[in-house]
Amino acid sequence: MMKILRFIKYLVFLTCGVSMAAAEPPPKVMGWSKNANLGANLSFSSSQDVVGQTDGTSQSYGLNLKSGWNHNSERAEWRNEASLSGTTTKTPNVPRFVKSADEFKLTSIYLYSLERYPKIGPYARVEAAAPMFKGEDVRSTVKTYRYLDNNTTFVGDSARLTDGFKPLTTKEAVGFFYKPIQQERLKVEARVGLAATQISADGQYSVKGVNATSGEVELNRLSDVSQGGTELGLSVKGKANETSTYEVGVEAMTPFVNNKQTGDDRDPIRLTNIDGFIKLSSNLTSWASFGYDYKLKIQPQLVDRAQQIHMFVINVNYNLF
Repeated sequence: MMKILRFIKYLVFLTCGVSMAAAEPPPKVMGWSKNANLGANLSFSSSQDVVGQTDGTSQSYGLNLKSGWNHNSERAEWRNEASLSGTTTKTPNVPRFVKSADEFKLTSIYLYSLERYPKIGPYARVEAAAPMFKGEDVRSTVKTYRYLDNNTTFVGDSARLTDGFKPLTTKEAVGFFYKPIQQERLKVEARVGLAATQISADGQYSVKGVNATSGEVELNRLSDVSQGGTELGLSVKGKANETSTYEVGVEAMTPFVNNKQTGDDRDPIRLTNIDGFIKLSSNLTSWASFGYDYKLKIQPQLVDRAQQIHMFVINVNYNLF
């Protein structure tokens, strides 16, 4: 780990031309601080008699809200974040609005620095995340859907998959953190500890795929997940220049204790949960910025495939409180 951090430090020195040893960390704001950022994205296009395209209009509308309430003292830091994102899209092939992004997330983490080693200390973290609205699979033509749990079928151009606020994922973790670099252009934070994850998903469905022989859309019934194991986390953030910021993070939890189904012979490594994200933001004016968000979620015990979201947004820097 130390070799990796030293390598990151060296790369930043080369690219930014900043001496990390000489740079001073930003002043720490004591007491409570709060922030909120409202973003919006929209697009509209229309085509008629274009070769290779379906006539009609495409529309996409989205909102995202990010807010934080943080408290700092001489040796402790308490970070609380709330985020909400949602996007709905209509295209000529699917002529009604269907959600393409939907998540509400709450995170709270408390870090306490050791007196003799302020870069190291214990932490405790809790998190809850879920989509707010129902989920569905929508097709451009009528399909036959098959529920694999009871082998029943129905015909239609859409199938309801999930209810509002399902699946609900909650996490708890305790362990130790390490902050090797805490400067304005680069902040690195690593965590290792014990964690537990619960996913409330019983009775919900996911699309397994289209049967190659029958052409039926196959739906898998989801089950609740309970896991406990070790957590590793790494976050890197900072400023690329005076107007642009970046943030990259990844968390991995290997469940040595789990409630996997009978017949599931996957070991804890293959059941490892991974959450990753990339956030890039560049100020356009004093009140608006352009941003790119990428999210990766891997939950093999729930759905054995990677879940990914890309979002390009224009953020309106409006102080909500």
